[in-house]
Amino acid sequence: MTIIRDLIEIEKVFTKNKKTPCDIAEFLEDETYSESKGEDIKLGDMHLTHYIRRQLKDERADDEIINRISKENAKLKAQLRQIKKTFNELYNV
Repeated sequence: MTIIRDLIEIEKVFTKNKKTPCDIAEFLEDETYSESKGEDIKLGDMHLTHYIRRQLKDERADDEIINRISKENAKLKAQLRQIKKTFNELYNV
């Protein structure tokens, strides 16, 4: 398998040795925790397929969190509406 850093270098061949953008170079140096290795690894040292799977896993986790928050938000809004209704009934506003 080819690591992301190698793929960026291969791309240079097809872009006539165009310099790697600074944000991409910084991204390659960012670290993430590897559950399989039990240590932090640089994103640029990840195999592309592993990186994609990691991103998909993170997206699914984010989606679950967003759904949970949305449901809780809907419950809180319903409770607030009920509180307002009760308040209005008590004080005939």
